[in-house]
Amino acid sequence: MNISNLRQIVRSTRGLWHYHLKNAALNTGLLAGHRDYTRFIILGRSRTGSNLLRSLLNSHPQVVAFNELYRARERISWGLPYYPQSSRLLTLRQRDPVGFLESEVYGTYPRSVAAVGFKIFYYHAQDDDWKILWDHLLAQRDLRVIHIKRDNMLRTHLSRKRAQITNSWENRSGRQERNPAVTLDYAECLHDFETTRGWEQRFDELFHDHPRCVVHYEQLAADYVAQSARIMEFLGVPPLPVEPLTRKQSRAPLSAQIINYADMKRQFAGTPWADYFDE
Repeated sequence: MNISNLRQIVRSTRGLWHYHLKNAALNTGLLAGHRDYTRFIILGRSRTGSNLLRSLLNSHPQVVAFNELYRARERISWGLPYYPQSSRLLTLRQRDPVGFLESEVYGTYPRSVAAVGFKIFYYHAQDDDWKILWDHLLAQRDLRVIHIKRDNMLRTHLSRKRAQITNSWENRSGRQERNPAVTLDYAECLHDFETTRGWEQRFDELFHDHPRCVVHYEQLAADYVAQSARIMEFLGVPPLPVEPLTRKQSRAPLSAQIINYADMKRQFAGTPWADYFDE
């Protein structure tokens, strides 16, 4: 074992001790805590800028934004350092997804925390034993919903296809990545466009009685300062300077990223999706 690995283990151990000590202090009253903070969810689908949005939220000292907590059965995707992967928590989430949410996510936090939330995609928690989570969220009328969308769903589809090939789902370095051009399938794209639009409309209707803030990825990427201020106001936290921890993965035009771009543009001409091919 080299020194670098040893240091990483020490940092992780210290972090876990800090996590458990903080919880113990909150539970025993040694550290003043509260549950009177803004609850929110980041609603959407993959490859629409949710990683960028969550990184901006977590750069605010009064906001805690977890990752996709109900994505995988075998592990909990906290998305924040030092949160444990314990059999107790996995069992709790498996057997009682609402109880896990109320005790481990929307639990007691230090007074400095003003907003707590997590990412959930349209297709998460859709198994019979987890669907109760959606009923619970819908029943919480004060739950704030940040609905993130991407105007050009072709870029969403392309981003997902390429991430599946490269296994690179986010860019934290800020360096321009050399992503391979890909060939897209017309029927697959059409199905993805129609499915995504259906999801967006359905979940807008489901949460129509909740406080909602629609965020468009294109606007967020173009001016994250102004968009972040708008989102922070929606969450009821002061608009402090924030910096994203993730960066855009590709800046090349679509014609350079899609091998059969000309054929796809021709096939989608005259359809509701034709504008996606305008550069």
